[in-house]
Amino acid sequence: MLLLYRTEGRVADSAAVAITGLSLLLNGYGLYLFFQGGLEKVYHYAYIAGGNLGEVFGFSVDVASVLMGFVSILTGFLLVLYAVDYMGPSNRGFPLEAGKGRFYALLGLLMGSSMVFIYGTNLVQFLVFLELMAISLLYLVDFYGDARNKALKGFLVLNLGVLLLLIAVAVLGGNQELARMGAISQSTKDVTFAILTFAAFAMSSQLFFYSWLPDSTAGPIPASAYIHTASIVPLGSFMLFRVIQYMDPGRNEFWLLGALTVALILLMMVYYPLQRDGKKLIAYSTIAQTGVAYITLAYALAGHQVGLQIAVYQVVNHAFVKALAFMSVGTFAYALGTTNFEGIRGIRHSLPWASVAWFLSFFGLAGVLPLGLFFSKVLTVMVTHHALGVASWLFPGVVLFDGAVFLIVIILWFREMFFGEPHPSTGIHSSKLMDIAMLVLIFIGIVAPWVTLDVVTKIGFMG
Repeated sequence: MLLLYRTEGRVADSAAVAITGLSLLLNGYGLYLFFQGGLEKVYHYAYIAGGNLGEVFGFSVDVASVLMGFVSILTGFLLVLYAVDYMGPSNRGFPLEAGKGRFYALLGLLMGSSMVFIYGTNLVQFLVFLELMAISLLYLVDFYGDARNKALKGFLVLNLGVLLLLIAVAVLGGNQELARMGAISQSTKDVTFAILTFAAFAMSSQLFFYSWLPDSTAGPIPASAYIHTASIVPLGSFMLFRVIQYMDPGRNEFWLLGALTVALILLMMVYYPLQRDGKKLIAYSTIAQTGVAYITLAYALAGHQVGLQIAVYQVVNHAFVKALAFMSVGTFAYALGTTNFEGIRGIRHSLPWASVAWFLSFFGLAGVLPLGLFFSKVLTVMVTHHALGVASWLFPGVVLFDGAVFLIVIILWFREMFFGEPHPSTGIHSSKLMDIAMLVLIFIGIVAPWVTLDVVTKIGFMG
């Protein structure tokens, strides 16, 4: 994809779709071969060693990495397909006359770095490819040339994550390999896990670091969607998932992770009703939904592997619902020239497919059927007996309360956006390709939770 940097127009479109489509096919074939071999198997491929640091580049192929990798490339392919029309001169909100190849190259760098991160086997590999993702974010957020400070904020926060990973590597030395973490002393586990928790929080825009993600929505919507759904933000929780899976830190950090996440989700409930821009509302929802994954990881810290399973299940379901939400809001920008909900009226008449996507995705973010976040939230509440002390009612209570607040906010917007006086039909134009991408994502979002539920149950501790 980097080779597309200087291409333009349909040449860039065709090449980007072909490259990501081929990558999807190869990943699909790899998924098939892995499933044929048995979901319990783990394949470790070591390629580069760094002296006292041990392995610094390798691939871990197991049920978690294969599932996350396929979700990442599938989401990326659909967003590239969506971007073919969105990133063009017909976009009323963000018209683009030149720079398509540059966009695809930067998005490709982000996608490639995310895939290597997902299959990573050690902290050195995580920090190197997090840095590449940070560089991609810097240029994607400021793609239109009017968001330099916002882009720089995200870049600096992610580099704080890189610095924390570097400190963890210095503490662990050769034990920075995931496969060696289980053998370190409990005191070292406590220190290292605290450092890695805040590194993951920086990536996922959690407590103390949450402001960079809403600002990052200044970039092109397909890029924002990928950052939120299949790259930097969910990969923070995936990295901590990997650390818990191999290190098994114990119960000492249960309240560190759980309490900070609960505080973060409560804070997001304050932000929901204050938002008028669809992209900003999605961003605050992403922060809270990623927080749900961290809550389930706290269950894993108490020794229950179901916490690992539901964390991955939450991330996978969130990816499809959130990508659909971004696509619907992006269609409003493309057709109406705005993502401000106050300027969007009567979409069931003027933009029927986008209205369906908006309805399903935004209500789905609140945990309403038929999309998958309903199932992952139900499971999060059902396994509440794995929490410690007051957390057994506090954690599920916060998850349910967050969904209720978000649902109320969406219902308040629903009436005017759906049934208000529509914009004059003249001046509204839509894209069939963007509609197709949304329809495919709706289908995937409904089917995926049923398909992946059995898959994630094969995830367990590795240490």
